[in-house]
Amino acid sequence: MVMKCLVAYDGSELSRKALEQAMYQKHDDAPMEVHIVTVVSPNGPYTNPGLYQSIENSLMEKAKAELDSIVEEIQDIYNVTIKIEVLTGNPGNNIAKYAKEHDIEMIIIGSRGLGNVRGFFLGSVSHRVVQQADCQVMIVK
Repeated sequence: MVMKCLVAYDGSELSRKALEQAMYQKHDDAPMEVHIVTVVSPNGPYTNPGLYQSIENSLMEKAKAELDSIVEEIQDIYNVTIKIEVLTGNPGNNIAKYAKEHDIEMIIIGSRGLGNVRGFFLGSVSHRVVQQADCQVMIVK
């Protein structure tokens, strides 16, 4: 049986530690699938829908490029299957929803976020994930 783990990633030091923790969850030759999920949510009151969409697309492209480089770094070293996903909207809600939809067994998330790309995790995202998730949640500090 494949263990499925979700890492909430925003580029911060704590989200990198969460990714490391996910690798520690791998047991011997047991197959493992790590879903690295980032949620972008442009900040600010945008009255122009085109501007909002442009900013959202830019954030998504930047996030995907960062996740792609992470996959290259760790996939072969740890012999795990890695799936990446860039979502938009409310981070806490979307992380919990993604976990339910993909039968995730454990979510690993930093206790606080807001890394290199502004707008990924705001405030108490980890708290919201704990409240909404149907699976185990590990909070990394």
